[in-house]
Amino acid sequence: MRDVTEQEAQRLISFARDRLGRQEGDGQCWTLVDNGFSALDFHKPSSTYEWGREIEQLHGARPGDVFQFTSFRVDVSVDNPDGSGYDEFAERGTPRHTAILVSIDANGLATFLECNIGGSFSVQQHAFHVRTADWTNDEGRRTRVVTRGSFTVYRPQTAAE
Repeated sequence: MRDVTEQEAQRLISFARDRLGRQEGDGQCWTLVDNGFSALDFHKPSSTYEWGREIEQLHGARPGDVFQFTSFRVDVSVDNPDGSGYDEFAERGTPRHTAILVSIDANGLATFLECNIGGSFSVQQHAFHVRTADWTNDEGRRTRVVTRGSFTVYRPQTAAE
């Protein structure tokens, strides 16, 4: 088996995007990925919640990789120069959650295609941070991100050579 190419990985993203706003199968998070793997002839390892070759470092993640979250929570605090601000949080995986990576930026803000979020079984696209960070932008807005829990990044593989 070999890792899927970037072009093949885009096919998994397209599979999920084509289903935005609709329920895929039973609507469980892993069903979206599992059905995508079957439709695209990607290899599904026999172990539950494993989706290919593990990527050891977050900076190695690329679009089309599959994130397997375990009891993951991200808290974001934003402080504006005028004294205003806000706090927000996101949770994934109680205890587990599966999502397809669409993009990730230098600050760890990742966009995912996923389902079974917030009581909805429809395929949705969401962005949230996946690493702890602290930065201030050019306008003086400070953002602090704290993550807890864990995730594993998997690179899908082809079923056939």
